[in-house]
Amino acid sequence: MANSDSSALAKPAYFNFAQDVVDCWAAKDKDQQAMFWVSEDYKIERSLSYSHFKVQSHRIALLFERLGVKAGDVVLMILPRVPEWWEIAVAALRIGVIICPATTLLVDKDVEFRCQQTRAKVFIGNDASTGKLQNVRRGCAELKIVIRIDEAASSRDDVVDFREAMKEIPLDAVVKQRRTKAEDPAIIFFTSGTSGPPKMVRHNHVSYPLAHTITGKHWLQLSPGKLYWNLSEQGWAKAAWSFFGAWNCGASLFVHDDRSSFSATRLVDNIHKYPITTLCAPPTAYRQLVLLENQTYLSHHFPRALEHCTGTGEPLNDSVIKVWQQMTAMEIYDGYGQTETVLVCGNFKGTTIKPGSMGKPSPGVPLYVIDGEGGECGVGVEGDIAISRDRKDFFGIFEGYLNNDGTLDHRTKTLDGKQWYLTSDRATRDGDGYFWFVGRADDVINSSGYRIGPFEVESTLKLHPAVIESAVVASPDPTRSEVVKAFIVLTSEYAQKAKSKSSSERLIKEIQEFCKKNASPYKYPRKVQFVDANFLPKTISGKIKRAELKMMEWRKAGQAKL
Repeated sequence: MANSDSSALAKPAYFNFAQDVVDCWAAKDKDQQAMFWVSEDYKIERSLSYSHFKVQSHRIALLFERLGVKAGDVVLMILPRVPEWWEIAVAALRIGVIICPATTLLVDKDVEFRCQQTRAKVFIGNDASTGKLQNVRRGCAELKIVIRIDEAASSRDDVVDFREAMKEIPLDAVVKQRRTKAEDPAIIFFTSGTSGPPKMVRHNHVSYPLAHTITGKHWLQLSPGKLYWNLSEQGWAKAAWSFFGAWNCGASLFVHDDRSSFSATRLVDNIHKYPITTLCAPPTAYRQLVLLENQTYLSHHFPRALEHCTGTGEPLNDSVIKVWQQMTAMEIYDGYGQTETVLVCGNFKGTTIKPGSMGKPSPGVPLYVIDGEGGECGVGVEGDIAISRDRKDFFGIFEGYLNNDGTLDHRTKTLDGKQWYLTSDRATRDGDGYFWFVGRADDVINSSGYRIGPFEVESTLKLHPAVIESAVVASPDPTRSEVVKAFIVLTSEYAQKAKSKSSSERLIKEIQEFCKKNASPYKYPRKVQFVDANFLPKTISGKIKRAELKMMEWRKAGQAKL
């Protein structure tokens, strides 16, 4: 399975990532590197082979069995970037246990919510996350087992010490292989929850573990010998993209157990010091890297082995792509996908990158821009980004949202007799087949008949030297129905200049004129409000909750528009 051509993947009846990928690479070369791990303080470096993860996953699977953990049980795992995360994940997949990764940023009530919603039987965490759990454990009725990875100063009778327990497991332990069906549940991720509480996204044993071969081979361009670094923390689906995408291709993951806030200089130091060949970073990171002071730093700490860069999470500004190419002679391959899918659209080797475009549909992915009746939109016509559910040969998509009663909401919509999964994102397609992101379907602003995507306005605002960050939403207007409103966080220098009402008004006009000159004039923000950074509501993953800002605007006007 590990060598499959992902553009022609056939859905197998049975698949097990541990057996068909990890064990496969271990059998080919017992020393083949699967991970290069570096501790937070850089004092410890470990090269871990596929054989290591094969052996450890068998041992941990045996520990699970001894603790009474069975196939179909849910394990909620909240750990930093430690090798045990991958060891445990492979062990769970090996014996059909469902894993639910979550971010270390969660607070007590978030941990309780996830335990309750998933009906988790097992919780695995470090000292910090198990401490959060203990504060709410009374509310987690179905939780039976708590496993702590860290060596805590004090022990509890109701917590399993992982390292002590593993001492009782033979080094040559081998569990009975479980033949998992393709449709067996394997992974649960929670969405960011931009509107309402987070939803459970459930994947089976092929929709992520196998189908991310598309992501790894075609977008990340990975193969044995490549060292791939993704900045996402383990609680996010993006980390699973890397996990499955890289190992399906026999590549190695670079993991820095960094538990502090993002630092552009630290990123540069890593790609300078270590033989990282492939980097995936969010647009916010690239925007920091192209700042003048960071350009200077990078010129003195040039990447040691870097040859391929990708970005995803939100559309990437074309200006950033151009500056990065000037700095490094490398293009950033933008890509698009969701927690619900593998990479479904991107820029791939051999195709011309059009800065600002999401690229083209991934090989084998039935991706379209459709209208409200299910017809494919013409060139340049805005519509919904949709995946055909009628194409049974594509399986890189979630089973559905898991409801509290255990049923699945497959999110399949019938339009003109065809079955679709609507992503809730809007785009246009040009004559060459490239997709251009417009915005979330519920974020798009309709002003005097013009449909305006907030991303394009925010990208233009970002070019102005006064703007650190912005959020653009629809605001009610008596004559235009809706107008563009921008909430803007100013740099400290401009914030000082805009303290008085008159100077603030002058700056607003300056920014508005700037937008008219640097984008289509009808897209400029007719309303501008300067705010502090903490004013902008964000999800735990750092995405701005535009829906909350929009609701606030409409409520102020005595209306209720979602």
